[in-house]
Amino acid sequence: MSVTYDLAEFGYRELSLASDLLKAYSEGRFKKEDFFSDGVRVAFNQMSGAVFLTDDDLNVGVLNEDGEIEQFFICGECGNEGTIEEFKENWEMNGKECKECKRIISENED
Repeated sequence: MSVTYDLAEFGYRELSLASDLLKAYSEGRFKKEDFFSDGVRVAFNQMSGAVFLTDDDLNVGVLNEDGEIEQFFICGECGNEGTIEEFKENWEMNGKECKECKRIISENED
């Protein structure tokens, strides 16, 4: 399994990132309204090195450069992924052909 929730499997770097995420979460620092449902927990993808928050509905939150938690999207159709800005940029660069990406963007644009 490449994603773990076991803090014993986190390294020093990952624990530091998890600490930053939890601090932002506890202070309510979200780029948009709270998008998490029940069961929010810290996760570590051992393949990519990413540390993020996730919930029972598989919503994903990452810490952006402004210190806010921002939703991270993954398209099940084409594999596009990123924050909404990154997601939209990748979609535009790839010719705007994926209908699932278009749906995700239209539902989550400001």
